Amino acid sequence: MTRAPLIMTAVAAAAGIGGLVVFTRPARSEGAVYGRRIAGTMLIALALLLGRFAWALDSWGAGS
Repeated sequence: MTRAPLIMTAVAAAAGIGGLVVFTRPARSEGAVYGRRIAGTMLIALALLLGRFAWALDSWGAGS
């Protein structure tokens, strides 16, 4: 197993945790609510994409 899937998995985990933190923090205005929803959604999507890609690289045996 190469390091690339491990690094991508770590970045995906960090993005997922960041997305959850952004979603759960309170917002002071209506604009901030929408901004946090957009940022949180983008971070969660990044986590899902990177996690899926890391899984695919590992399952295909890339670099082996």
